[in-house]
Amino acid sequence: MNRYAVRIGSALALALSFQLGLFTFANAAENTAYEYDGKRVVFETLVQRSGGPAVSADDPGLQQLVRNAGGSLTWDADNQYVLVTFPGPTVISFAIGDAHYLIGSVSHPAAFAPFVRDGHAFVPLKDVLRALKLPAFSPGPSVSDVAATPAPPPPLFASPVPSPQPEQLAQVTGVDVQAQAGSVTIRIGISGNGAYEWHRLRVPDNRWWIDVHTARLATAPIDQNGGALVSAVRVRQQPADTVRVALSLPASEQVDVSPGNEGITIVVSSRVVAAATRGSGTFGSIVTANASLLASPGASPARYVPANPHLIVLDPGHGGSDPGTVRGGVQEKSLTLDMAMRVRDILVARGWQVVMTRTDDRDVFAPNDSARDELQARDDVANSRGARLLVSIHVNGYVNSGPHGVATYYYKASDLALAQSVSRRIASELDMNNNGVIKDKLYVVNHAAMPAALVETAYISNPDDFTLLQSGSWRQKMAQAIADGIVDYTESN
Repeated sequence: MNRYAVRIGSALALALSFQLGLFTFANAAENTAYEYDGKRVVFETLVQRSGGPAVSADDPGLQQLVRNAGGSLTWDADNQYVLVTFPGPTVISFAIGDAHYLIGSVSHPAAFAPFVRDGHAFVPLKDVLRALKLPAFSPGPSVSDVAATPAPPPPLFASPVPSPQPEQLAQVTGVDVQAQAGSVTIRIGISGNGAYEWHRLRVPDNRWWIDVHTARLATAPIDQNGGALVSAVRVRQQPADTVRVALSLPASEQVDVSPGNEGITIVVSSRVVAAATRGSGTFGSIVTANASLLASPGASPARYVPANPHLIVLDPGHGGSDPGTVRGGVQEKSLTLDMAMRVRDILVARGWQVVMTRTDDRDVFAPNDSARDELQARDDVANSRGARLLVSIHVNGYVNSGPHGVATYYYKASDLALAQSVSRRIASELDMNNNGVIKDKLYVVNHAAMPAALVETAYISNPDDFTLLQSGSWRQKMAQAIADGIVDYTESN
């Protein structure tokens, strides 16, 4: 993965047994000056949330605090992670939009999900202190206590609490529900930027909801019937700065979430699937700021006309001098080539022309070449032939074994429908965690002239996923799902 995006591959880890000095407040809770081991620490970017204060990952006070404890704190904008690393066996990681954090591979509930504001990542300060085994703002559970006592699930709606900083919140201006034959489209109009996360409860509840963070509901609460596929649509202001849109579904219908510069679009389809149970993303200019750079003035990515509408290009990730992620002698480059060749065989049998960027263990451009040259060479295979679409196949990896499952990435507006089609098929045909469709500026997807998608099939760093990746029958199922998703897309676009 190292040449496709800046992925987290290795890091120094955390020694949680280091000796800590006294950490106390110098002022009241709403102030920003504290003392740690006799040293004054001042936080410059504190923002009050309903679950407590949030602090920017690049706040000088937070950076000083972590350095005083012997560690290092970094914000990985490409992968939307904040990492705290120490010399030792583990890493503390916070993911944007995820109301949990990892200490090693153990998940702990967070006071609220980290979020991005004006390009800066904010994390819950109390949870950072708890993860570092520093005293919190008030007596609370230790790390071991938190691990031993899982937090109860939150209620579907909580009592509204006035926001402390309304001028900095995005505004949810309305929710429009349109029922069509076999689907329901729900458009959440939002003015401003922010992050969201969605969750799904399985049968018998069949409830689905999306939380729009750092937002205020500009209308009255909404209760509406959405038709046969959505028995109820409810919109409420959550504590302080979150707007929740909750759907009641008759069954496990497919739900697709598409963020944009004017809000979020949700499409509920009649197909019943074993869909993902959670996901996250961003909306507003955070999502769309670079979209205009993808085409020449006046051009639209959606208007791409393939010179060869019968040609599909498959890109097995890595190869040659670049093994990709590795575990126990198993290399990503071999797994991706195997799965891509299986997808090729399925598509050729269905009458499609297929070209692969590589058919053996080699670099596409040259051995030990630059990332840009290698990635552009893969795009050139598709662009020079005027292909209908491009699909890149990968294996994911992380610094610890916690993250798992499949994710489908897109970037250009014209990529979204393809990514959704592939993700839907994977969700319905494979019994595994599905992290859904994610927008990310990956080079191969970004620089493909045609609709493109990148599938991170599983995490080689996760034991369960690693077992799946080593199974030929599982790789065949993944290939079948990817091929089915490609065909679904071509039949409707």
